[in-house]
Amino acid sequence: MIASLRGADDLFADVVSQIRLPRWSSGRIALVGDAAYAPSFLTGQGSSLALVGAYMLAGSLAQRDAAAGFAAYEHDTREFVTLNQDQIGQGDAALFPTTAEALEQRNAMLRRLSVLPSATGRPAHSALTLPDFVPHG
Repeated sequence: MIASLRGADDLFADVVSQIRLPRWSSGRIALVGDAAYAPSFLTGQGSSLALVGAYMLAGSLAQRDAAAGFAAYEHDTREFVTLNQDQIGQGDAALFPTTAEALEQRNAMLRRLSVLPSATGRPAHSALTLPDFVPHG
């Protein structure tokens, strides 16, 4: 089988991964974005989560010391991140077909699209209202 794979000109394989860490900080180091909670490209939320996470981390640190800031960042952001990570598998079967026939059907469907997707998005995308942080004096 491996010898046949080497000669194949139509083989594609990839791994879809997602990072779910129990904690996003340790000591004076905190992770944000893909380093902390890469949702996988199947959710379409990687950049959005990174921006929200950076905003929440910066705001949390502006109001308190590092230990309390890291704890607040995780407390206030984790539910939003988890909701978006859980979007994996929603719609990916159509976008990532596993057979030649399904690939042809997907491509035909994409060619027929005449309008953009709904602007309302999915509930997980707007599950967090960003707070207005006031810097601690």
